[in-house]
Amino acid sequence: MNSSEELYGRLTGTLSTLVSARNIAEIRNWIWIVVGILQSESIALSKIATHVPGETQAESRVTMIRRWLMNFHVDVWSFYKPVLEHALIDWKDEVANVILDGVMVGGDRWQILRLSLAHGQRAIPLGWVVVPGTGIPPVEKLDEMLTRVAEFLCLRVKTVCFSADRGFRDCDWAQLCQKLGWHYDIRTADNTFVTQRTGRYCRISELGIQLGQRGYFQDVLFTQDFKLCANLSVAWTDGDEQHAPELLAIVSDQRACRNRLREYHVRMDTEQSFRDDKSGGFDMADTHLMHAERLERLLLALAIAKLWCHELGEQVLAGGKSTRRTIDPGSERELSIFQLGLRWFQRCVSININLLPNFQAHLSPIFVPPVVRAGSQ
Repeated sequence: MNSSEELYGRLTGTLSTLVSARNIAEIRNWIWIVVGILQSESIALSKIATHVPGETQAESRVTMIRRWLMNFHVDVWSFYKPVLEHALIDWKDEVANVILDGVMVGGDRWQILRLSLAHGQRAIPLGWVVVPGTGIPPVEKLDEMLTRVAEFLCLRVKTVCFSADRGFRDCDWAQLCQKLGWHYDIRTADNTFVTQRTGRYCRISELGIQLGQRGYFQDVLFTQDFKLCANLSVAWTDGDEQHAPELLAIVSDQRACRNRLREYHVRMDTEQSFRDDKSGGFDMADTHLMHAERLERLLLALAIAKLWCHELGEQVLAGGKSTRRTIDPGSERELSIFQLGLRWFQRCVSININLLPNFQAHLSPIFVPPVVRAGSQ
């Protein structure tokens, strides 16, 4: 049995049990695409097809993948929801930190807007929408996806805290969180107008927070139109050789304090996870798909690949230092939970595939400290 068939067997037991489909071929072809992504470390269809078994020509295998991506019976949420439900079975008492972010792919042809769940200093996808072009999308573009995820999470976690960058600074995002019953920490631009309880009206940059200082303001009215009443935590980012310090302004429904600033830093997990999907893992930017719904289905296969890498990363950490050092040679951990899982997968496939456990679709709400050196994978 070749490695692709071995991997198919390790995925199919759980996925075929959890997910129902009109035609079993829809599940089977989905799993083959996941296998191809993991083995090729790419979402390019021709590279995925290289790892799909069969005596057919490469063109035929690519056609099989394209047909699955075009199949309107493959509903992304119907396929992914039961897998997520199983993966988060131990999260009922946890605060779910969810992060909204976007990334351009396909030569800036498409923008992937993804809501992710923080896990082990990285993040796993919860839901996504693909929209054409650049720019900040209106909240209506994501309302359906976010509402669907909110309904799913309300039964499976204790509370939800939403984070987003200043690209999503419009008050509509905070108001949507209020409707969904989520807490929120959203970065806003420092030229945003605010009105304090004292009646003072100015831009955030004019509040007088000096470099190295922090400021906390309760019951602030935001924008010139007084669109939102919330709390404001302000601090300066750490500068480095490439970036000067910036004023960091976080809008939240919870009391302004240092914890709001700490919570917002969870958002960086998603930036690193997008890097995992691109240059650090699956070459996500290398897509030539011309239809949003096809790219969304391809991201469904990528989500399973990521989920398995996170699951394997947990298992490597559970095995202790001796297990970790078979793939991460430093005396202290220098790889993220995703990279630990991906490299363990690669070693098992290359050296002894019998060491690779079956996919269980299970994640623990574990705490993983940051890696020991800046810029580590």
